[in-house]
Amino acid sequence: MKWRLIFSGTQSLTWSISVCLAIVLAVTLFLFLRKYEARLVSPRVSRSLLTLRILVLLVLLATLLQPVLTRAWDEDRRSRLVVGIDVSESMETADRHATPAEMLRWAQALGMLGNDRTSSLIDTWIAAYDSGQQPDWGAEDPDLADSRRRHIEGVFSQLSGMSRTEFVRRLLLARPNDLLAELGRQLDVDLQVFGVHQQSIRSDQLQELLNSDRQELRPGGTDAVGLLAGSIGEEGGNRIQGIVLFSDGRQTVPADAAAEAGRLASLGIPVYAVPIGSILSPRDLSIATVQVPQSVFLDDNAQVQVTVTSSGFVGDRITVNLQRNGNVVDQQTVPVAADSFEVGFEIPTDETGNHEYSVSTEVQPGELREDNNSRDFTVSVVDNKARVLLVEGDARWEFRYLKSALERDSRVELSTILFRQPFLQLLNRTFLDRELPELAALQEQLANTDILIIGDVAAEKLPEPFWQTVEQAVADEGLTLLVVPGHRHMPHQYSSPALDRLLPVRDPRPQMAERYQRSLPDADPTVFRLEPTVMARDLTLFDFSGAGEDSDSGSQMTLSGLPGHPWACTGKAKPIATVWANIVIPGLDLNSEETAAVVHQYYGFGQVVWFGVDSTWRWRRRAGDRWHHRFWGQVVRWAAQNKSAAGNDQVRMTMSDVIIDESEAVDVAVRWNPKLATQLQDALLEIVVEPIDGPADDSAGSGKSSLEPRRLRLEAVEGFPERFTTRLTGLNAASYRVSLQVSNSNLKLDDPIESDLIVQKRLSTELANISCNREFLQQLATASGGRLMEPWQLPELPELLRPQDLNRSIVQEKTLWDHWALLVVFFSLLTAEWILRKVNGLP
Repeated sequence: MKWRLIFSGTQSLTWSISVCLAIVLAVTLFLFLRKYEARLVSPRVSRSLLTLRILVLLVLLATLLQPVLTRAWDEDRRSRLVVGIDVSESMETADRHATPAEMLRWAQALGMLGNDRTSSLIDTWIAAYDSGQQPDWGAEDPDLADSRRRHIEGVFSQLSGMSRTEFVRRLLLARPNDLLAELGRQLDVDLQVFGVHQQSIRSDQLQELLNSDRQELRPGGTDAVGLLAGSIGEEGGNRIQGIVLFSDGRQTVPADAAAEAGRLASLGIPVYAVPIGSILSPRDLSIATVQVPQSVFLDDNAQVQVTVTSSGFVGDRITVNLQRNGNVVDQQTVPVAADSFEVGFEIPTDETGNHEYSVSTEVQPGELREDNNSRDFTVSVVDNKARVLLVEGDARWEFRYLKSALERDSRVELSTILFRQPFLQLLNRTFLDRELPELAALQEQLANTDILIIGDVAAEKLPEPFWQTVEQAVADEGLTLLVVPGHRHMPHQYSSPALDRLLPVRDPRPQMAERYQRSLPDADPTVFRLEPTVMARDLTLFDFSGAGEDSDSGSQMTLSGLPGHPWACTGKAKPIATVWANIVIPGLDLNSEETAAVVHQYYGFGQVVWFGVDSTWRWRRRAGDRWHHRFWGQVVRWAAQNKSAAGNDQVRMTMSDVIIDESEAVDVAVRWNPKLATQLQDALLEIVVEPIDGPADDSAGSGKSSLEPRRLRLEAVEGFPERFTTRLTGLNAASYRVSLQVSNSNLKLDDPIESDLIVQKRLSTELANISCNREFLQQLATASGGRLMEPWQLPELPELLRPQDLNRSIVQEKTLWDHWALLVVFFSLLTAEWILRKVNGLP
């Protein structure tokens, strides 16, 4: 370590000369001053004053010359190498479909075959296989030829049964290559295994980890791009010299691979991608996805849509079976014309309860894997009808189509009040009710209603007692109120305090799409479209994927893709409300404070939805009932589920889902009667999750069973003392009972509050395609400035990664001229000089 004092101010000659001349002039003046002071004070005091003044000048001189103290030393800086190993489910595949030439090259890479003397001979065998011929094993010696042939067949047999993860392990650890040790001699090797998540391990832990289940690393997918991003984001990321990626290239987690690779290139970190798996596409059938409703009503028309990937089966006919309790319920035989096809089944819904089904294809000759040919799922069939009360002022288009859609739904029990309708007095009464029932009868009717839909009704038709009755039904009975505003009356004519409390929006105002953009002649009119927010994208009532629809028209439909609306009534969401959809005009930037069109809020045990468009009937354009009927059917079923939530007059408990897979979570919400909020301040509220069939074996290999009862504490929602939430995660496949428990409080539950939860086996997309995706790996390598390296090219890797300079010089500088201590010395000297003058009577 070397120390140096440098005066940076001396780098300017003009500045240095000026400072020195100023100091010399000041000293000269001080000498003349001393002659004058010698007549007034003793010589000792005169000398002391001169000394202090010269010291002040020296401090000032040092400051003006800007002294800097430097410290320099050399640091041994070893570069870091990240080695990523894919341990996802697809890496358990054995590539027995690989060509003989590939297997020979793999055997060479693993050190299973050949040496320096026989490498040229093996190259001739590989060339023969590549040309479609049998190698010459040595015709001059039949015994030698037979021995070589049998040895090669044994090697092929061993490779055919070797999983991809085992292949990687041998590449890294097996002799004579011992690649990890070779790389570790010149670089700090960081060994990372990854699936969806990553984990850093030591080389001596690799074998043990590959023999384990590894479920914590691979919950249904692979994220190689996440490994790249995580490597440069952690400590020591600036020392990475390169990343070596051993993977089959199956990226199942959505990610921008090109952008991440470009970021690595800008940092000078190349990716060396090693493809693991044959270049040939395997012959394999896989159930890729299953789209099915979680719960349906009795005798509903429920369908399941199955997507099957079929690599290597184009031109064949594949039979897909729908089974229940081991019995075939339905069967379809489909001619395969592409790498994937879809099959739709209708699910029997004539019996209530939870029903387990299985979709499967028969194992075909030559299939690479057999564990991806079936998927299990559960459907809950409930015996219930959604009770709807529709209240409207005039028979506008929205009312007519909505009433028609709900009347034709066999699982909906519809009651209608239409205030203005033709009446020729030929009958005793109008065809539809046109008056509200008495308040007592209305209160009883609302108690048995799941959803109340109120349209554009004149204010005098719905007086304040009506809204007070509705408010009570929403808060106490769990009623869902859905308000569909109109052009004439709702909501701008109303001045109801109860309605103001119920509505989830403030200051609603009508909006015309033409106000934002004039329609061009001979062009489609300008319309608003509904764009779901992040909070609403997983709601079932906005799900238009539609299992069973034609793939070209139904499976990709979204809310924003439906026909638009020329008019909307939007407002500002209240703080306790959630915006589910905004109005948008493609290509225009609307004021975000004025675009909330679908807004939701909980109110007591119930909920209120503001639905700010009155033309969902336009969704019937060229589609008939498909979208309009589906949407409103999903709305009333969603409302019925809220009304049927577990609870009583004290509390209601709802779960975001009742059927999930192992990788998903469930949000549990508990809403208490606001009158009981004061009794909950010190109470311990818990959710108890226990398997219905008792504990089972630990399938995750974690050493403990997640099927044992679990207790989770409910956390209060800030600002709402009556609302509590928690989240259930990490549940194994089983049926559970979720119950609410209260302790440390005088509050006692009148009845048990509990619901059932079904956790299914994870429907992973990892095995939908098990071929090696070389194009993806090539993209990562090329965009990052690296290279795609076949396993037999790995001996070149240490030379490619050889660091140029392992040492670096570090210089640290500390400026002294602006240090606080120098300021203290300067003013201390000035103070001492001033005190000495005053004590001796000098001016």
